[in-house]
Amino acid sequence: MASKRGLGVKLVGYVAAGVVLTSTAIGIGRVHTEHAHLSELLRQSGQSIANTAAAGAASLVAGYDYGNLEILANNVAQQAGVVHVVIRNASGRIVTQMEKRTDVPFHHFQAAIVFDKKNIGEVGVDLSSEAEDEAVTALYLRIFIEQLIFAGILGLILFVITSRGIVAPIYKLTETMETATAKGAPYVAEALPVNSDDEIGRLITVFNKLNRALADYYAQLQGKVQAADQALKDKNIELVARTEELEHTLELLGSMATTDWLTKLPNRRQFDETFDRLAHQAERFGEPLTLVLFDIDHFKHINDNYGHAAGDEVLHQIGNLIQDIVRKADLPARLGGDEFAALLYHTEEPQAEVFMRQLIDKIKDHAFNYNGARIPVTISAGAAEYGGANTSPQALYFAADRALYTAKRCGRDQYALYSALTDSKEAL
Repeated sequence: MASKRGLGVKLVGYVAAGVVLTSTAIGIGRVHTEHAHLSELLRQSGQSIANTAAAGAASLVAGYDYGNLEILANNVAQQAGVVHVVIRNASGRIVTQMEKRTDVPFHHFQAAIVFDKKNIGEVGVDLSSEAEDEAVTALYLRIFIEQLIFAGILGLILFVITSRGIVAPIYKLTETMETATAKGAPYVAEALPVNSDDEIGRLITVFNKLNRALADYYAQLQGKVQAADQALKDKNIELVARTEELEHTLELLGSMATTDWLTKLPNRRQFDETFDRLAHQAERFGEPLTLVLFDIDHFKHINDNYGHAAGDEVLHQIGNLIQDIVRKADLPARLGGDEFAALLYHTEEPQAEVFMRQLIDKIKDHAFNYNGARIPVTISAGAAEYGGANTSPQALYFAADRALYTAKRCGRDQYALYSALTDSKEAL
């Protein structure tokens, strides 16, 4: 609305200025013409009075009839606008005069008194200019009113014509663009109507062409954006899949680095790292820690008689069995081959003895089958508690290994405690 109001105000100003200048010029011309015409009429009227008075006074002056001359002068003075009448003889002497007013401006008219083709005197008539001034004032007022009405009608016509032909199309164009801008639209949805072939019409035509080109470009751009978005979504999906695959691979690699692939138990590396930490913790806080080592009796015989695949299956099932009986705080592990370990935290040798007995019985009672063949499996185990001479991971491992060796030497399918060894050689 601001643009329309501003353009409308300018238009009103331009129209008003043009109308005022036009009306003023026309008014001045009319005043000059009519004033001149009015002045000519007054001059003719005054001269006519003077001529008539001179004609009437001719015989009276010639006959020296001063009484009638006075009556004549009085009659002339009674006419409208006459303020002074004077009659002179041939020698210029005033024969008679009649004066009504001396305080008003006047126009002086003279006429010669001619009798028998001889100039025998002169008549002077002073005609008041008040009538002329009143007539001029009335003339000015009338012309002013007429020009004012003319200016109003002319201004209204010009305003309506220019407003409809110039302001309205420009406002419509501006309003359409502002509406589209306010809505955030990149272009105008519909083409504007073209109602003329002038500059305004050509302006709207050019606008429609530019708007249509912008709409086409925007549609192409939207297509490219949508294609790019879809491509980006596809890439994101692919990236997510690759990321998940990579995470799975890293997780698998991490698991392979710390987990035995066959039994799913921690491997030797993981066992050694955790062993050092738990040994340090047990020594610092004075908490009991017992290491249990065990291996499968005659595992080579199983591989030779039933095949390595059967041996792998036995290892796998033993891994499951040991996970069934260990606690969350304990650390079971496959150290390599058929050798296993269980690090029992917060556990002394008597509790470790219970654990080994349970584990030996569970494995002996378990039905190991491969390809329909029953495979008898037993284990031998040895345990040593952290403390005393076993105050390092290496010493504790050596002690548990000595106990395991004792159990195997004593016939297998049994366990031994390092603390129960009485042979000094075995205790070394």
